[in-house]
Amino acid sequence: CKENNDGSMLVSMKIQKHIHLLDCIAVDGGYTQYIKKVVEDTELSKKNFCYPIRKSRGKDLAQDEANYNKIFGSFRSQIEAEFGELATYNLQLRMCLLLMNIKKMVALLKLEAYPIHCAWARDGFDFP
Repeated sequence: CKENNDGSMLVSMKIQKHIHLLDCIAVDGGYTQYIKKVVEDTELSKKNFCYPIRKSRGKDLAQDEANYNKIFGSFRSQIEAEFGELATYNLQLRMCLLLMNIKKMVALLKLEAYPIHCAWARDGFDFP
């Protein structure tokens, strides 16, 4: 895990090839120590990254800093929820494509299809 954590993967994936110079990526606080390396090795700048404000030891965050972190955290939660929904959709799509391929193979090989095998093709079928 030490050599393959999220931060080192951010550096090794060459993020500059995947974003535009005007893009801004929201990351969590664990990435901040790796952003310097990305900025040094690319045309990107710190302005391409958005992350929470870290609290100094023994010092509370100012009210506006705490508010920024709260809003930033809720933004990240919304994004993660969207990815969760995409994963569910992706799984359903893959299942549908698999079943369609099976249907084609059954027809091609002239196999007997029972009604239960075609249930997924009916309107209103509830995918697992």
